[in-house]
Amino acid sequence: MRKKSFGTKRIVSFLGLLLFALLDGSVYAQRQEFTINSSWQFTLDCEPSMSETVNLPHTWNAQDAFTDKGHYYRGKGTYEKELFIPNEWQNKRLFIRFEGANQSTRLWLNKQLVGEHHGGYTGFVFELSDYIRTGEDNELMIEVDNRHNPDIPPLEADFNFYGGVYRDVSLIVSNSVHFDLASEAAGNFLIQTPEVTADKAEFQVESVLVNGSKSKRGVQIKLNIFNPQGEILKTLSQERKLSAGSQNSIRFSDFIQNPALWSPEHPHLYKAELTVTDKKTGQQLDEMSSSFGCRWFSIDAEEGFFLNGKPLKLIGVNRHQDYPVLGNALPNALHRKDYELIKEMGSNFVRIAHYPHDPDVYRLCDELGLLAWSEIPIINEITNSTTFTNNCLQMQREHIMQFFNHPSVVMWGYMNEIFLRMVFNRKLTDDDKEQIIATTVELAQQLDDETRRLDPDRLTAMALHNNQVYNTTGIADIPDVIGWNLYFGWYDATLDDLGAFLDKEHKRYPKRPILITEYGPGADTRIHTENPKPWDYSEAYQLKSHQSYYRQVMERPFVAGMTAWNFADFGSAGRQDTRPRINQKGLLNFDRTDKNVYHYYQALLLETPFVYMERHNPGQYFCDADSDGNGQLLLHVFSNQPNVELLVDDSQILNQAVKDGITEFQLTLPIGHHILKAKAGAVSDQYNLDVYSRSSLNQLIDKQAVCVNVGSHCDYYDPLTKEIWVHDQSYTKGEWGHVGGTVYQRNKQKFQGTAINITGTDNDPLFQTMQEGLSEYRFDVADGSYRVTLLLTEPNLKASSSLIYNLTDETDELAADLRIFDVLVNGHMVLYNLNMARDFGAAHAVAISFEAKVQNGLVIGFENKAGQAVLSGIKVEKIR
Repeated sequence: MRKKSFGTKRIVSFLGLLLFALLDGSVYAQRQEFTINSSWQFTLDCEPSMSETVNLPHTWNAQDAFTDKGHYYRGKGTYEKELFIPNEWQNKRLFIRFEGANQSTRLWLNKQLVGEHHGGYTGFVFELSDYIRTGEDNELMIEVDNRHNPDIPPLEADFNFYGGVYRDVSLIVSNSVHFDLASEAAGNFLIQTPEVTADKAEFQVESVLVNGSKSKRGVQIKLNIFNPQGEILKTLSQERKLSAGSQNSIRFSDFIQNPALWSPEHPHLYKAELTVTDKKTGQQLDEMSSSFGCRWFSIDAEEGFFLNGKPLKLIGVNRHQDYPVLGNALPNALHRKDYELIKEMGSNFVRIAHYPHDPDVYRLCDELGLLAWSEIPIINEITNSTTFTNNCLQMQREHIMQFFNHPSVVMWGYMNEIFLRMVFNRKLTDDDKEQIIATTVELAQQLDDETRRLDPDRLTAMALHNNQVYNTTGIADIPDVIGWNLYFGWYDATLDDLGAFLDKEHKRYPKRPILITEYGPGADTRIHTENPKPWDYSEAYQLKSHQSYYRQVMERPFVAGMTAWNFADFGSAGRQDTRPRINQKGLLNFDRTDKNVYHYYQALLLETPFVYMERHNPGQYFCDADSDGNGQLLLHVFSNQPNVELLVDDSQILNQAVKDGITEFQLTLPIGHHILKAKAGAVSDQYNLDVYSRSSLNQLIDKQAVCVNVGSHCDYYDPLTKEIWVHDQSYTKGEWGHVGGTVYQRNKQKFQGTAINITGTDNDPLFQTMQEGLSEYRFDVADGSYRVTLLLTEPNLKASSSLIYNLTDETDELAADLRIFDVLVNGHMVLYNLNMARDFGAAHAVAISFEAKVQNGLVIGFENKAGQAVLSGIKVEKIR
């Protein structure tokens, strides 16, 4: 390890340790724990000559996972730091605790390997005692590797595998006699509540007490139980004689009479505090504490989930842990913000996907009253190796032991869509598939057995994708609960097919409890339409989908619950949707700004009075006009009240009933500015909007540019320029639109052009849709001078960049992948032999502007040389 200057880091570390040295002796004798997050020297293996000072939590993929393909670095990173160890700690035991580092971690202290850990989402502790030098600086070095490793799950998944020490790291200083730290529980002790009723709750507390000294010690161990008000409810104690170098199991059990039960409405928390005291001197040697709750639950295949004896429909979200600019290296304050938003939505349930999250997340679920399904990241496929199996089992042990005490956790999951890759891999033989099935089912059984051994009181769970292989192989019969990840109306069939699927599954497997663990389409807040279709990424289709799912689930008592995919958009480097490298199925955007569907769930789930009017395109609506020239628009209002009163410009009053959290107002408004106020009981919401007429778009050109989203039935809002690109239409005399052509569809079963990443722009949706084979685009504008901008892209990634001077038999083979055309304005050539694959590259955003003098209307013509002309957008501005 190379020697570096750590002057600043040494000072920071020394001041932190000095604080503890100044404490009085009785406190200093106990355990001390503090973060050592600040000022690490960080180096990537791919850039060994470049080093920077970073604070933890940290990931090196916060930016590069969102750049063009090939920049997403998965490899090794090194963190180094000098830590001053005072002489006063000579007889102490020192530990370092990691809350999480992805995905393989090795730690050196003073150039000696202390330990290594595999798995990126659970905590781990290394003991440093045998490697430290007191009274001087000690060199710490952490190596983290997030490369693909066939023996460490997840092998691949639809989220980013951020590398780095992305959670807190702490130093722990303890006496020789201390509660166990360096185990799979990572310092946690276990609190069980095996029998709970409204009258009495049994609790059991288990820990391991370590005597790291070379002599026998007589100690007293005491357990204090605090009620939810913070008052001591019970005190239990026992005396033990500890052999030198021994580990000793400690167990307490007793009852709480008339317990305050934990629930989403009343998340009452008790606290257990363990202390150990030297019997001879009376000195307290160590202390640890943990919250816990008293509740009982069950699940029934016919009637769903029950908590404390009462039926409870589980409704909530999945949640990934990343955030813009930070990746997965979040401060605890942002975890709290997320879970507060989940609770404010009205959720009572969360699936912590697809891996254990930060320890603060589980504390927040306890405090806020959110029931939880927590799982380990065995996703899509497995490796048939002993090492992979052992790593999976270790992950589940760590997962359970570290989060055991949290009353919010009711289900332990261990696999997600595990046959997904096998189903879609056409190269596999039948023998290959049989082998994969056999080893996967065997691993599932081992994980289920281990989960039940460690925690017989909670439910085991597994999530499946829509394929009967899970039933035919029997793997779906292993866990207590099955979660179906169902995307009807998106990846599969139609929205209304959901109910038929659920009814069929329940009829075939009447004793199997089921949840819907994933559902929902992608949605982009820049895209608006009143004519939603699958794969248009509009908020309108997202709302339509969620309405349909909620209705169909609530009609079926045997469905225990549903968790929307996902709480918020999240990073996924392989994604090519309307926002590349982002999975957009969230109820909130990646930055946690809201989508309309979030408020729909508030109307469904909140008990306090609520009303909210949907928002689009920052209040600008381009509407079809009636015969009087007024704009017509559809407005959704979300409320949990029986009726909504809508005031238009403080004069016109409309009143409508609310059903299932929503009502629709079909409004006819004069062109211009309007103020809408929605009132529902004692609550209200106000929304300012401007109404424009699509049919009079040509008349607007004197005031602003006219922008058309060609080939799309959706309006598109550019948040940078504040321009709205209105949806396309066929030409009508006196108006505007395309002549000829068809909407380009890469996949004929989906409605929106192409989902590929368009380079050179942030406005991908504008370029992903287009008209193909059109002959003209017309605007019947007044005579004058105009600037015309065409938006184009080549959607065919295999498109030929060849030149064609004359078509012959030799070019026939190229014709299918060749696109060359001319562009004319009012009969005058402006672009000749345009071949976008040749001139700009496929899937690249092209904007070409030119000026034109117009008489008797503006006509942009397209003449094909090879293939068919395409047009994604057109912008017309009057030159003043």
